[in-house]
Amino acid sequence: MSSALRPIVAAALLFLGGCVESVPQYSLTGGEQGIFRSANAGRPIPVSQIKGMTEAQLSATFGTAKLDRKDGPSRVLRYDSDACSLFVYLTNDHASYTEAYDPQLRPLINTDQCAGSVAAQRRSVS
Repeated sequence: MSSALRPIVAAALLFLGGCVESVPQYSLTGGEQGIFRSANAGRPIPVSQIKGMTEAQLSATFGTAKLDRKDGPSRVLRYDSDACSLFVYLTNDHASYTEAYDPQLRPLINTDQCAGSVAAQRRSVS
């Protein structure tokens, strides 16, 4: 390679090297698992029991939702206890999916425990 082409090739390599696409590696929770600590944990309620519940059944079990958000055909209800927030997603007016987070918004592995604490505290948490 001639010495005249070396700077052009080096510049092209630097330019092309900047075109590498990288996916950011971040998480809003830092990848930490949530910690469940409750003064009144109640009895765990299995997610399988929650799925399929109507809004009336959810209200009877967990009390009034602290958040009620509707997005097209779907709806999200949030219920709170001293230990967690339970999100229940409804499709066609029936519970189809649940998620649970601790007070620092870290995901909880055991949604059943969160559901039990929400049910146990449904009248005492404001």
